[in-house]
Amino acid sequence: MRALFVLTVLMSSPAFAADAGVKGPVFVAVEVLEVVDTEDGIAVLLLQKEAGVVLPILIGPAEANAIKMRLEKSRPPRPMTHDLLEDVITAMGAKLLRVEIDDLKANTFLGRLVLEQRKKVTTLDARPSDSIALALGLGAPILVAQPVLERAGLPLKGKKPARKHPVPETL
Repeated sequence: MRALFVLTVLMSSPAFAADAGVKGPVFVAVEVLEVVDTEDGIAVLLLQKEAGVVLPILIGPAEANAIKMRLEKSRPPRPMTHDLLEDVITAMGAKLLRVEIDDLKANTFLGRLVLEQRKKVTTLDARPSDSIALALGLGAPILVAQPVLERAGLPLKGKKPARKHPVPETL
């Protein structure tokens, strides 16, 4: 797992992107700090340690519950939707390579799942909240496009981010 994280960080560096001829935004690795209630609703806070930036993303109660359960490493007696999708991915011999939060349009974060099955990589459009829950359950890295982090990230002060603008909404 540590090797995958190091590879992810290397691949998300501008130098790697330029050397590899990769087009598009540079991605940086984040981790889930916590799920919190805010004046705007429930938010998942993603931490980019090196930059000292927190990215708040508003999420629904079902996704908040799924993320909290994964942070607590608990699973309900019967599978919930995210548990079922994890089981389907695993049963089909696929692997979640990473989650990418790649854009912010009209105050809505956009994301995608990058999966591999039988050496074929598939990218699927997905809500960041669902993607984060899956990444936590399957041990995949969560990456955010640098421009998204610069636009919507908040500087970390202690454990709470300093608010400089309203928390963007999600679907």
